[in-house]
Amino acid sequence: MRLVGFAAGVCAVVALAGCSEAVDGQPEASGAPLTKEQLFDPCTVSDSVLQAAGADPAKKDDNPFSVPRAEWKGCNWLAGDFFLSFYSTTYTMQKFQENTHLHDFKDVTVGGRAAKQYLIGDRSPAEECGIVFESSQGRITLQANKASSSKSTTDPCAVVNDAAPHFVEIIPK
Repeated sequence: MRLVGFAAGVCAVVALAGCSEAVDGQPEASGAPLTKEQLFDPCTVSDSVLQAAGADPAKKDDNPFSVPRAEWKGCNWLAGDFFLSFYSTTYTMQKFQENTHLHDFKDVTVGGRAAKQYLIGDRSPAEECGIVFESSQGRITLQANKASSSKSTTDPCAVVNDAAPHFVEIIPK
């Protein structure tokens, strides 16, 4: 049952990766293409960071896409009624904002670092929210996705905003 909720979060990433819409051109970062090997590895988060953010280090999924994705690296962890997903990608911020599955972008600052917060999907009230950061090792996104079995009325943006300060220090500049 909880996999269904997680699957919805992966759908947001898969949609961004181009499974539901075409993405023209080559992924770029700062004008120069990155390879998957050059991306930040989100799965290297320490247990102490995860615990401080409310995630359970023992409830880790290091294969969130089920099949390899050339443009993405990522892991997620169960965090109460939500999954916290931490991804890096070669896609540009522009590609994030062009994705019709992601919407309501707004500028935010987390730990002194500029980022963009966004909602995922078309549910009302929203069940998924993310924050994306620019980085020398790709765009780094942290998402909170409500577990399908959850009866929580907590706003997923509140969850991701509470967790983000614990992750921001490990995100490359």
